[in-house]
Amino acid sequence: MAKGDEQARPDRAPPEPEGPRQVTKFEFNLLRILRFLVGHFPADQGLQFVRTPLTRPECLSAGAVELVKDTLSKASVLFLTRAGGWRNDKYLRNNQPAPGRVWDRIPLDERALQFSRPVLDFLLWLTAEKVHETKQAWDAAPKALTPADELFFALAFDAMRSDPDVLTVLRRKDTFVRNPFCWIMNPADVAEPDGNRPQPPDFAPVFAGQRAVLLECLQTHLTVRWTRTERAKGQIGDWRKMRQQGAAEFVALQGFLGAAEAARRTDLARFVLRTNAQVLQSDMTPVFWTGGLQGSGPPRLADRLETQRAALAVPRQMEILETWQERARYVGYFDDDYQASQMWKADWEAVNGDRVAARARAAVEMLEPLRGPTAAQTAAAADRAAGENPEGSPG
Repeated sequence: MAKGDEQARPDRAPPEPEGPRQVTKFEFNLLRILRFLVGHFPADQGLQFVRTPLTRPECLSAGAVELVKDTLSKASVLFLTRAGGWRNDKYLRNNQPAPGRVWDRIPLDERALQFSRPVLDFLLWLTAEKVHETKQAWDAAPKALTPADELFFALAFDAMRSDPDVLTVLRRKDTFVRNPFCWIMNPADVAEPDGNRPQPPDFAPVFAGQRAVLLECLQTHLTVRWTRTERAKGQIGDWRKMRQQGAAEFVALQGFLGAAEAARRTDLARFVLRTNAQVLQSDMTPVFWTGGLQGSGPPRLADRLETQRAALAVPRQMEILETWQERARYVGYFDDDYQASQMWKADWEAVNGDRVAARARAAVEMLEPLRGPTAAQTAAAADRAAGENPEGSPG
């Protein structure tokens, strides 16, 4: 190495100071808001910081930025591990089953999380502004976000959605409205309540690359969330809220399942199958979902029926999953999708999918008073008639 190069080389970084890093009040609040968003700080206190503005400094100290990076990386990995990444499971990789925990199945370079500038800008905005009365607009272009960014914003949305004023502001921002993880986790809250028809984003990107890895980790977490939401529907008393929530869930799941089928990643729809299996553990009537509705509802019968159909948005998805199962039964050993079809059949049999589908179909058909008998019902009636009036008997 040349002498001049040695002289141009920067000095070694100073050693880290002992004890906690020194930060300003603004930076301290920003870090507490970040910890709230990733689930490591009490929600009531975190929302209070979001509602309290502070004068924004020209820049953050290097120590504060390092603390933000450290919190983001560690909290996100911990969340994904707890959400399901620790499970010794099997998912498709190059259309072949890959067993193991996520760190066994996926190389490090494919699961390393990368956060970008919009996350820090969002934290600065949250700390400096009174979000529900903001004077400075903030948003991020969805195409500029990394998979890790999208996961963080989905967690942030989930943490703040309990505040109606803040939720109204977040619903106006493409960062959340066009975020597929927000729609998978909280479709009813991210959808505009006054919209005629919810418009979810394109789900195709979540079935490729690192987003698919994140979905693998989230399967158990999503099953728990959707099961809890289904079981809570019986406590909804407002007809309008029920219809809005069900409509958002229906279009989100329809779009998600359609993209999963197109990408040949039916294994990433396990949470839909498992949610139905958890809810439909016995023969059920629509009252399980609609029993809490107060009053007689809308004056038009069509509106009342539509609200009740919306309440059963999740069981209605079993029709699609049953179609997948029928297709999987006819995939041959030498077909390209043989291994994937075997995985799906194993998932289906693990929850007794035929019984779950029959229970879902029975509950949905109870809300169709004007529907004629199905082909199966007609055939069964014909068999009964033949038994009662054997050929050659009088009458």
